[in-house]
Amino acid sequence: MIFITGATGLLGSFICRDLLRKGYKVRAIKRQSSRLTLLEDIADQIDWVIGDMDDTTFMEEALNGVEAIIHGAAIISFDKRDEANMHKTNVQGTADLVNAGLKAGIKNFVHISSVAALGRKADQTNINEKDRWEGTPYDSIYSRSKHLSELEVWRGGQEGLEVKIVNPSVVLGPGIWKKGSTSVFKYAFDEKSYYPSGTVNFVDVRDVSRAIILLMESDIKDERFVLNAGSMLYKDFFARIAQEFGKKPPRKPAPPFLLKIAVFAEFIRSRITGKGAMITSDTAKLSRMKYHFENQKIKEMLNFEFTPFEESVKWTVSELKKMHNL
Repeated sequence: MIFITGATGLLGSFICRDLLRKGYKVRAIKRQSSRLTLLEDIADQIDWVIGDMDDTTFMEEALNGVEAIIHGAAIISFDKRDEANMHKTNVQGTADLVNAGLKAGIKNFVHISSVAALGRKADQTNINEKDRWEGTPYDSIYSRSKHLSELEVWRGGQEGLEVKIVNPSVVLGPGIWKKGSTSVFKYAFDEKSYYPSGTVNFVDVRDVSRAIILLMESDIKDERFVLNAGSMLYKDFFARIAQEFGKKPPRKPAPPFLLKIAVFAEFIRSRITGKGAMITSDTAKLSRMKYHFENQKIKEMLNFEFTPFEESVKWTVSELKKMHNL
C-alpha cells in the first residue's frame, strides 16, 4: 500500500494513475471538501481517508499497512496573507507526516518539493542540487516554506526514514483550467499581450510521476533530484503554446513599470475580492530572472530521459481541448 498526499492535484492524479497501472494499492488523504475532478474515473480504485495531517491519531490509523509515503500536498501562494496558512500546511503538515511515518515504522519516504527550495542568487545562471538555500532577496514566501518543509524531511532521514526529495520546475500537463501550472496554458489561450522578460523552466507531469515512482522503487536514499526538462525565454514558451492552440502569441515584453502597475492593481483586486493575489512583487521579480535548473544528476543515476518540450505542449493542449471543450 502506497500512501499519497496531494492526490487530487495535477501531479498527484498522475502518480495515482501510474501506481494503479503498475499494480500498487493506493491510499490517499483528502479533505471532506476536496474535489476529485482529475480522478473521477478511477476514484473508486483508491482507498480514500478523509481528515487532516495534524490529527495525530487519524494519521497513525491512516498509515496502517503502508509501505511507502509520497508526500505532495502543499499550498502554492505568493500572497503574504497566505503565509501563516502555507506554513501550517507546507511545513507543519510535513513535520506531522514525518513523525507519523517514523512512528509507524515506514522507511520509504518520497517528498515532492520544488526548484523554488534551491538556493539562487542574482548573478547565478545554472542551479543544481548542490546549491543550498541562503535566504536571498530572490526567494519568495513560498520558496521559504518549501525549504523549511525539506528540513523536516531531512530531519526524518536522520531519525530513520529513507528520504528521496524531488525538485520539479513548472509542471506541464492537462490539469484544471485556470488553476496551478495549467494556468500558463490559459494565459497563452487568452491571447495576452505581454510576456515576462525572464526564462521559464519546465517538466512534463508524466516525467515527474515516473521519476517519483522509480525513486520509490529504488534503493536510493538521502538524495535530492532536480526534475527539469529544459528552460527557454517566456517569449518563446508562450509563443509555442499559443501556436498549438491556434492563438496569437504575446508580442510585447513586460516593462518594469508595467509590472509595478500590475502588482498594485492585483493587490487592490485581491483586497476587494478576498482572493489571493496572482501577481506580487515576488512573482514580478522572478519573472525577470534567467535561471536554468540542471538535470544531469537524475539522468546519470536513473538513466532518465525527459520528454521534449514540443511533445509536452502538443499532448497537453490536445488533452486540455478535450477536457474543457476548447
